[in-house]
Amino acid sequence: MTPKKGKDESMFKSLLSQARGKDDQPEETFIEPAPIEPAPEAVEPRKAGRPRGRRSNPDYTQISAYIPLDLLLEVQTELLKERKSKRQRSAIDVSRLVEELLQKWVDERR
Repeated sequence: MTPKKGKDESMFKSLLSQARGKDDQPEETFIEPAPIEPAPEAVEPRKAGRPRGRRSNPDYTQISAYIPLDLLLEVQTELLKERKSKRQRSAIDVSRLVEELLQKWVDERR
């Protein structure tokens, strides 16, 4: 394959001449930019839309526990029955149920 002449050749010539001429020119001095001060933290109003979930909420943490599968299925069934009987769009989930039960347990111990 033969090399193309014309536009590409002149482009490379100019790059080569710039690189060769760089040694003759004085080095550029670097001017350090002024430090940027952080903006004061302003509380932004919540945007309309989906509410923030527990996963992204720093006040919550994830744990795991081993429970029998049959127990979990029974709990989910009862929660679904409750949701249907009250005709709720979103019902209490297992996570919230566990939170409420643990809170009751802690309150009883105090």
